[in-house]
Amino acid sequence: MRVSRNEMVAALSRAYEGAGHQIGDYEDAAQLVTWSHMCGLGSFDRIALPPIGPKGGATPRLVFENDGIAVIDAGGADVCEHGSLAAHLAFSKAQKAGFAIVELANCRYPDLILRCLSLVAQQGVFIAAYWTDKAGSHGASFERGEIFPHYWRVEKFDAGKEYSTVTIICTTQSALLADAVTRQAELPGVKRIENSTAQLAANFDLSLEQGIAVRPDHWDALNAAAWPILVPSGSHSRAGAGPG
Repeated sequence: MRVSRNEMVAALSRAYEGAGHQIGDYEDAAQLVTWSHMCGLGSFDRIALPPIGPKGGATPRLVFENDGIAVIDAGGADVCEHGSLAAHLAFSKAQKAGFAIVELANCRYPDLILRCLSLVAQQGVFIAAYWTDKAGSHGASFERGEIFPHYWRVEKFDAGKEYSTVTIICTTQSALLADAVTRQAELPGVKRIENSTAQLAANFDLSLEQGIAVRPDHWDALNAAAWPILVPSGSHSRAGAGPG
């Protein structure tokens, strides 16, 4: 079946709210999952349904920080909770030092960081991220001003753990990012699966025009996950419905 982007965002927002995520967080989660899935990376098919409740407390733990480096412990939280913070911290440091590395450790669903990186790249910097999960090793790099990344993965089905560390590299200089990307991608004898910026953009546009392809059982499970925020129909609930 196919659903529109607005339908997907609304359903995911309700599901994450039902799981206990706070206002703002559940909206961010919906946008991150939808964006990545529309790019053709299958994020919606991999998240838990119902979504996992918030973890790590209201504030992530800053393990280490200096002018160009920071390490954040997400405490087992989804990337949707702290991914934006990590990406914008890398951006802030790169603006001052020219090059920055931020690690978001102990997090779930690391691939959802991509939309956060996209928003940073559009502010005029080069940014990339690397992580390893149950499916293998992954990398994505954004040129300055780009909406979509160049993405690659190496499938190693025995490589992943429940939690991952996302390493974000951000710089104002293209040569520095190119060198970092080359070093991260050096895996001799291993075949990489590549997705170009143009491919991801085309996938996104196709989903926008034709709707987002989802499995009916996943869609049903997503809508069922919103039940905790629903209330029985009655005179009080009907009186409170609509514009206030």
